[in-house]
Amino acid sequence: MTRRNAAIIGTLALIVAVGGRVVLGTAQPPPARHLRLADGEPSIESLLQKFRQALVTNDKALLRRLRVTEDEYRNLIMPGSVDPGTPSTQYNQQASQYFWGILNGKSIYVEANLLHDFGGKDFTMDSVEYRKGVKKYRDYTAYKQLTLMVKHPGEEPERMRIGSIAEVDGHYKFISYVRE
Repeated sequence: MTRRNAAIIGTLALIVAVGGRVVLGTAQPPPARHLRLADGEPSIESLLQKFRQALVTNDKALLRRLRVTEDEYRNLIMPGSVDPGTPSTQYNQQASQYFWGILNGKSIYVEANLLHDFGGKDFTMDSVEYRKGVKKYRDYTAYKQLTLMVKHPGEEPERMRIGSIAEVDGHYKFISYVRE
């Protein structure tokens, strides 16, 4: 057997061993699993109406469910926060847990403040503004840093500043409630 034939046989064996994922002799990573936002709302308007409902009814559990989960944040938002067409960013487990912990902890405090300031009080939302605009990332679209104009019956409108919303495949959830 010549060296060339041995190399070809070796390469074919490698192709079989890694399930056919070889391009120019380099093994390719397995295809990424497609993540979506579980229990996401079908529109921003629907998400904001549930957000209002959670506050008016003092529903802490609903308020929490309107945010991305740890899995969604660590496996979709974090790695997909790059420009379209760019490879996803890879984080080790310790780093992604750390970043989730910071974001989640801050959101929990903001949730408590929102429930303190707006919980149990009826209000309408007159308008929404994205203070930092709308940005398309590789795996999602971010509606960044919301300002809601809210009005309690018989009172002057006031601004409510909250965090950002993610849209993935037509489903919407808050990334966090943290105001920058």
